[in-house]
Amino acid sequence: MRNAIKLRSMAGFSLVELMVGVLIGLIGVMVIFQVFSVSEGVKRTTTGGGDAQQNGSLSLFSIERNLRMAGYGMNVLNFIGCPIRFYDEGVTPPVESTDGSWKLVPVEIISGAGTLPDTIVMMRGDSDLTPVPAKMTQGMPSPSSAYKVDVRYGFRPGNVTLAVEPGKDCTIAQATEIPGTPGQSDNVIHNSGTYQDDNGVSHAARYNKPAGLGVSYSKGALLYNLGALPARYVFAIEQNRLTFQNTMTEPTSSALFDNVVQLQAEYGKDTNGDGIVDAWNAVSPAPGSVDWQGIIALRMAVVARSTTPEKPNPATGVCDITTANPTWADPPQPIDLSVTGANWQCFRYKVFETVVPLKNLIWRPEI
Repeated sequence: MRNAIKLRSMAGFSLVELMVGVLIGLIGVMVIFQVFSVSEGVKRTTTGGGDAQQNGSLSLFSIERNLRMAGYGMNVLNFIGCPIRFYDEGVTPPVESTDGSWKLVPVEIISGAGTLPDTIVMMRGDSDLTPVPAKMTQGMPSPSSAYKVDVRYGFRPGNVTLAVEPGKDCTIAQATEIPGTPGQSDNVIHNSGTYQDDNGVSHAARYNKPAGLGVSYSKGALLYNLGALPARYVFAIEQNRLTFQNTMTEPTSSALFDNVVQLQAEYGKDTNGDGIVDAWNAVSPAPGSVDWQGIIALRMAVVARSTTPEKPNPATGVCDITTANPTWADPPQPIDLSVTGANWQCFRYKVFETVVPLKNLIWRPEI
């Protein structure tokens, strides 16, 4: 009897006991994976929302930061909106713009077709001196002739200039020589080739077409000094990314932030001259129109989405995480922030909006 009990205690688990243990273990594994799945879903949602928060807020900050400098150094409104002719041989092949797509405006909204995102273009100068332009004292015999001006204070070799005259296209050039010899002390020369900076170092002139850009200016035309590093920034949405390009120095755009899917903007217009915005409109005035002078602010909205799409509803097989398009219901009228794509309802969205005063137009000098 004693031996039988000892043998039974040494026999181990029976098959039934093993099967029961395996079943309990499988149930435990199923519970663990179910909890893990729910936890991962919560984590994915939280992480995706955090990514949207970060990308959207940084996108808005980047655009707003540059908008606040829009128009610096070129904010005299007598010629605002004129088409700009531009030539850049600092890239291969050289770039030339003479089709009127460049305009002398601090900021321009290029509307997307339908509900497609807008593109925001802004320009600013870089001179640390007065933005009041010099006045030409003689007409130009040819488009490549030197500018003869009444005041050359602040002009240095390498500075970018902008020439303007009523009824003519504006042109961008680069000063290559500011001679002090008798008979030339009023010249601002803009030849192709090279120039020497204040330290005697030679540089290639970038923005001077050898024969000029086809416009000769008359006596009384104005010449802006835009400084050494003016910029024309373009912010756009491409392939669900916010992209950036300085078209004065870069031939292509570069991505700034991912999963930014919508950008909409409107001009804030002062229609009665009291310095207060009383109308919002997304339509850009015609080139040279006096309506540009009333634009003193910009409002915009950026929409960012979560990085990873949520899973479809198991009951319907259709995503229903987002059932309505994002909106910005800011008075007096909402801005349409519709997003596109076959699976747009699988993502979560965050909207970021702001109003930016264009201080360089509000504080513009009078000439």
